[in-house]
Amino acid sequence: MRSVSDPDPDDDPPPVLHLRRRARLEDASALRKALVHWARAHRLSAALITDLELAVYEALVNSAEHAYPGDTEGSLDLHAHHEDQVVRVTVTDHGRWRPQPPPDPLRGRGVPLIHLLADHTDIAATEQGTTVTMTWQLSRHCAD
Repeated sequence: MRSVSDPDPDDDPPPVLHLRRRARLEDASALRKALVHWARAHRLSAALITDLELAVYEALVNSAEHAYPGDTEGSLDLHAHHEDQVVRVTVTDHGRWRPQPPPDPLRGRGVPLIHLLADHTDIAATEQGTTVTMTWQLSRHCAD
């Protein structure tokens, strides 16, 4: 029996996933689950899906925590695109990142982890928000 989270092998998944949710940790989790479902539908390798899930979740959580100071409400956009031999995922917030507190030895590993997991990462901060773009070359990742 197939679970709700398992893709139907007869379905042709859309090449693009685009979702917007509120910038809250529970919404970041919902976006992560939607990305994993989309990646499974594209039959990406389990190892690649794990890398996608962790890197993208780090970007989502960073945006939810840092882009909207205090009780400011905002949104997170998740955009994933699968084309030929490339998967590209962007996480965009529309807020302003607050100044970073003094270093905490238990925190601050999200961005280095994103760089480690993705084949290429670009972080672009503007007055209108921050976009984290993560790219994976499928030729570097074996299929299951």
